[in-house]
Amino acid sequence: MNTDNHTFSNTYMSSIATSRDVANDLKQFWSGWDIQGNTIDELELCVVELVNNAYEHAYNEAEGKPIEIVSRCQNSKIIVDIANFGEGMSQDEFASALEADFIEPDADDPDTWTTSGRGFIILAALVDSVELEHEGEKNTFRLIKSCKSSA
Repeated sequence: MNTDNHTFSNTYMSSIATSRDVANDLKQFWSGWDIQGNTIDELELCVVELVNNAYEHAYNEAEGKPIEIVSRCQNSKIIVDIANFGEGMSQDEFASALEADFIEPDADDPDTWTTSGRGFIILAALVDSVELEHEGEKNTFRLIKSCKSSA
């Protein structure tokens, strides 16, 4: 793990538990900054979603595949990059996922009970922006969120 006062960088191996490890390390790193707790909680939720997606979708639940995490604070914004080298999501799929309507679960309609497909809707609501970049085999999701001082 590489950290300095402004940048966190680490590569994790994919598994069902990796998202918790990443979240714990990032929360510890972010706690060194003067950031409101709810901002950290919201970012944690987003990071967990994207790391789980890398394991489940990009790597088809294969363990031991690299997930690169980089976080930095720049111009009063927290930027988090979550990269994988698995099956990528197209820009069209990405845009559709961000723009999808949230379907409220209905006790009388089991088709509305699925949790699949809600992650990107939640991401879009919690951060200022979510971006997807493809560079060769590398797929990087970038989260950008304004950070407010807790003081």
